[in-house]
Amino acid sequence: MGVENFENACHTLITVKIQAPIEPFIITCDFNPSLIAAIKEIFPNSAIQIDGFHVMQELNNGIKRDLKLYARREFREEITDFLELRAFINALQEERKKIDLLTTAQIPPIKEIKRSHIDAWMCKEVIERMLAMITIQEPDTFFRTLDLELSALLKEHGSLLSEFCGALREKFPKRRFTLKGRDRIQGELLKKLKTLCVSVRKPLQEEVSGFSKERFIIFKQPENVTEAVKEHLMDFLDRHPSLKEYREMTLMVGEIYREPYHLVDGRQIDALTQKPEYSDKLNTAIATLKKHKSEIIAFAKVFLEHPELGKACRANMEWLNKRVKAPFKASLNRQSLDHVINRMELQLGGEVRNFIS
Repeated sequence: MGVENFENACHTLITVKIQAPIEPFIITCDFNPSLIAAIKEIFPNSAIQIDGFHVMQELNNGIKRDLKLYARREFREEITDFLELRAFINALQEERKKIDLLTTAQIPPIKEIKRSHIDAWMCKEVIERMLAMITIQEPDTFFRTLDLELSALLKEHGSLLSEFCGALREKFPKRRFTLKGRDRIQGELLKKLKTLCVSVRKPLQEEVSGFSKERFIIFKQPENVTEAVKEHLMDFLDRHPSLKEYREMTLMVGEIYREPYHLVDGRQIDALTQKPEYSDKLNTAIATLKKHKSEIIAFAKVFLEHPELGKACRANMEWLNKRVKAPFKASLNRQSLDHVINRMELQLGGEVRNFIS
């Protein structure tokens, strides 16, 4: 029943004050306030339940927004740091084309980077130390100082910088240290710094891609968790421990649809708490679930009183909604009412009655 056409029909019935000649035990819909109000007006004695699909969708969409913000905070900001460091070196390369030797005064300060962005902060440190090299004029001094600095970087960072240091040393002149050799190596130094930013950034980008694919695993409900999925989920939460509360939140609300009818009392919704650190979308979702708590758990009382009702009537009605909507697509609204009713009966495999004059 959670479709736009049904909502329009309900509004029509209210306008002409027609009472539907049927009285269902329970009517399933989504969170649309106009639809809920119309159903209450037309079917005052029927219980209204919010479809379990839409309950979980409302909550999980809010959580997804927080996961996006988490990814931006954990990954995107640091990736942006790498891009800005690379742009900084590009600007130095352009400046170096104009003059023979850069001076300290001609090198602008590098942007500040958070210490929590470990890899980007390391790249910034390397760049700052290497920038001192491109201001040294005397060739012998330049090569000796650069060699000592590369050895120090290798000692401090090991394998992370082995390729960078090795590639630079391979370019060193084999015989004499000249001004021409100094200029060539200084140019290579800037190129290798850009390559360093790309190589250190690559694993982070791969982690972002992996996170985008893996994050949906936290929405898996117990009935859909195999041993392999369980291991994957535990590994994911070990790598991202701050996301455990979202996993617990979606499990807690999903429990409403797993526990026996006589235990359903909405305590899971009561336990939801809005927090300043949550996104607006998640806080809004929590507020929506709390507002419609009585409609969300309405099925429990009805199914206790009418055990003959099938379980499929209470949880996910979205599959049926799609079948209801199908006849109204492909310009079928321009067809006659009889044609639409016939199509709906064919699509749904049941009887469709029209209560609108």
